[in-house]
Parts: sequence; C-alpha cells; structure tokens
Amino acid sequence: MFLCIDIGNTRTKAAIFDAAGQLVHTTILEGNEIDSLNNLISTYQIQHVISSSTGSRDWSTSNLNISGKNIELTQETPLPVTIVYSTPDTLGRDRIAAACGAHNLFPNQNCLIIDAGTCITMDMVLKSGTYLGGNIAPGLTMRLKSMHEYTARLPMAEIRWPSLTFGDSTIHALQNGACLGALMEIEGILSRAKDAFGEVFVVMTGGDSAFLAQRLEREIFLEPELVAKGLFKILSFNVQ
Repeated sequence: MFLCIDIGNTRTKAAIFDAAGQLVHTTILEGNEIDSLNNLISTYQIQHVISSSTGSRDWSTSNLNISGKNIELTQETPLPVTIVYSTPDTLGRDRIAAACGAHNLFPNQNCLIIDAGTCITMDMVLKSGTYLGGNIAPGLTMRLKSMHEYTARLPMAEIRWPSLTFGDSTIHALQNGACLGALMEIEGILSRAKDAFGEVFVVMTGGDSAFLAQRLEREIFLEPELVAKGLFKILSFNVQ
C-alpha cells in the first residue's frame, strides 16, 4: 500500500492507494498527525509514503514507521513529467502533483489544470509530458475577504452566482466581482492556451472547482483527488 500526504494551507489530507493505483481510503488529519498517520500505516500495512507540503508543519515523514520508500516531495525528486520552470525551488508541490496527476489521467492531451482552492492556480502540461508553468490568482474566499477587510464599508459576502451580470446590490456586486471575475480569468487563460497549443483539455480540482465548473462553457473533467493521484504517480515512479 502507498500513503500520500497532502499538507495544504488549511488542512492535511492523507490518501491510501493500492499498488495498482486504486484509491482505498482518504481522511483529513486532526489532532496529533504523526499518531494518526502511524495508525493508518499499521491498519493498512503501508510500505511506501510521499508527502507534499504547501503549508507549515512541525513534523517529518522520517518519524513514520515506513519500511520502504519515504519521500518528501522537493524540486530534486525524480518526476514522471519534465518541469520547465525558471524557479523550480519556488514551485508549489501541489502544482507539481496536480500536473503529474493530470498527465497520468490524460497522457495524450494538452491539459490546463485548474486548482480552485485558497488560491486559483492554472497550469499547462503538454501531451509530451512537459510542464510549462502557469498562473496564480486569489481564490474566491480570498477575493471576497480581502475586499471586506481592506475597505471601510464593504461587507463580507458569500460565494454565490447572482442572476444579473451587473449586481443590483453591493452584495451582488461583490459576488459578481469575485465569482464572475474568476470565471472570466479562467476562460481568458483557456482561450490563450487554445491559441498557443490547439486542443486543450480542462482538468479541475479544489474546493471551489464544482462551483466554477457550473458556468464554464466547455467540457470539464472534475477530479477532487487530483493532487493525491499525482502524488501516487510520483511515488510509484520512484518505487519502480
């Protein structure tokens, strides 16, 4: 069994795969994460582990009871894709994992990978297996929260689609600015990707992906476990 640990800005998620790449179990870790992970390792007889961190933590996978490969994803980790990025040491580990996951799922497609979480990242992976890089923008909650906190009178609005293109209230105007604005960013980047590379397949993940996909006017593949599946692919690539 393979254990993949995704340490994000707000939570730590553990996913367990069998050797064939089938997802067996997922959980959000709470409390003492090392104890929780070692319990999973014992219960599922985990042999190999990989961790990816975009958030902070005070523990290391070296503290885990693992008999096989123990990988902390870095810019030095061998990957099943080729990274073309001028500052690989600053490249988010979740973006690397998502790229590997998308290329594994759709190896014969140019993929635009959209991760709609705390931030919205949009990354390109060519069907050749080349990761080009991408863009980082504020996520929906961050947009709404920043407008509330950095102004004197704008209220905090919920993430919703108003029915009007031009908001008929301040709340609707904020929601349009955040949600419709993000949607138009995605459509604009997708249009440029198609101009540059021809046919482009869109793979979406992250907590707000289903919400945004409602309004995108093209076929979208939603994969909530894209980062975990990418981590499994990286781990299995290094176990072989």
